[in-house]
Amino acid sequence: MSERTPLVAPADDPRARGGIERAKALGGLAGFLIGGLAAIAHGTAFVAAERALAGGVTGYLLGWVVALAAWRRIMRAESEQAFAKLRERAEQQAADTVELS
Repeated sequence: MSERTPLVAPADDPRARGGIERAKALGGLAGFLIGGLAAIAHGTAFVAAERALAGGVTGYLLGWVVALAAWRRIMRAESEQAFAKLRERAEQQAADTVELS
């Protein structure tokens, strides 16, 4: 498709918004756990907590970026499919109109 299909913002779509929020939450929790568990054997509780927080922030941001990119692709594909169906319907109606004339 040569022209760009208009796209609704992921923040305006309830499915995308929920998916992005879940991905951010899971990314933050995973980063927190990985950062904390990886640092627990190497230092004090303060160092482990510091690294767990850094891992949580990093995981949150990574989850957000990945989910946003994925939902943009999903929404673009859905939009293109809907526009293709509309074009096909319009062409069919035009062909039916020509046959009746």
